[in-house]
Amino acid sequence: MYQLGYIYANKGEVEEAIALFNQSLQIFEGVGDAQGKAATLNNRGNLYANKGEVD
Repeated sequence: MYQLGYIYANKGEVEEAIALFNQSLQIFEGVGDAQGKAATLNNRGNLYANKGEVD
């Protein structure tokens, strides 16, 4: 999911990328992968920031 989110983000399909990052975040949390969770939150945050949604 994470890699798919990254691909969609690079294609400019931001909403789909965010949805995929949200799914991968759940997976990383479920398996206790802190690095995966951190990378996903970082990428998702960047997408929101690029959209102007910085709250």
